[in-house]
Amino acid sequence: MNSLKISFVVAVALMAISRPVSAQTCSCASVPILGTMQSASPKNKQWFVASTYTFSDISELVSGSSTVPDQTGRDRTSQALIFEVSRGLTAKWSFSAMLSVVEHERDVGGSIDRGSGLGDGVVMLKYSPTTISVYSKNTLSFGLGGRLPIGADDVKNGGLTLSEDLHPSTGAYGGIVWAYYARALNESAGAQVYFSTSYTYNGENDRDYQFGHSTTAAIGGSYQTQTPWGFSLELFYRNAQRDKRNSVDIPNTGGQWLDVIPAVQYHATEALALKASVKIPVTRDLNDSLQFTTKYAVSLSLMYLFGS
Repeated sequence: MNSLKISFVVAVALMAISRPVSAQTCSCASVPILGTMQSASPKNKQWFVASTYTFSDISELVSGSSTVPDQTGRDRTSQALIFEVSRGLTAKWSFSAMLSVVEHERDVGGSIDRGSGLGDGVVMLKYSPTTISVYSKNTLSFGLGGRLPIGADDVKNGGLTLSEDLHPSTGAYGGIVWAYYARALNESAGAQVYFSTSYTYNGENDRDYQFGHSTTAAIGGSYQTQTPWGFSLELFYRNAQRDKRNSVDIPNTGGQWLDVIPAVQYHATEALALKASVKIPVTRDLNDSLQFTTKYAVSLSLMYLFGS
């Protein structure tokens, strides 16, 4: 926790070399790639900034789709602080960037491994041919971006390099393709349904390790009341391929996840909002015999929209 707090103050702007210590990795994707960026396409000359804190408990042991008792006394958590900024360039084009600060911690019988610091960044250019307005009930956006290995991917403990899932950065470049659609259900656009999808290609880092490429899809609905309060409910699906080292599949990595994400949002002003959400697993179908995966995750976001 203390190292994450220290890292927090140095994070501004955007979103393995020696042999690693033998340890099981997890493909839980505890750090969100796109965050609130997924729906932020500000209008021309507008700015959108957001900060999101996420805590994930990754200590649930799963075999295929079944939870099994863990006899190791293992405790695995992840924390992420994500800073995002989006700028409307024209009526249809916008640019988004993200920077993450990450802390991973694994406790096995009192033996603690921890990796923290700047994580990966993301840059994305978006095109929105139509947006919800008095003339249209639909929003459609497309994005093309890259994942940048800004932080460290060679964190050591006792002279040994930690396993890849404990480093704050993947250590590799990647590419992202993204699409988003929303439809207003009433004249005020207070009630909406939406769908988003993305594909992330992960490159190989300097230790010849490659995190599995992933595909996501989300469908949900949101409702803004006549008061400052708003609510949303989302089903989130993720499919991750197996991780690889030297182009060889790594056992006990990859699979499919389906989560439900209820959220509540409070508008302090027309421009400033606070959002809280929780990610709850619905079902998992993970590769091979055993994987540790996300038990739950909670997020808190502060969002601000300004400009002409």
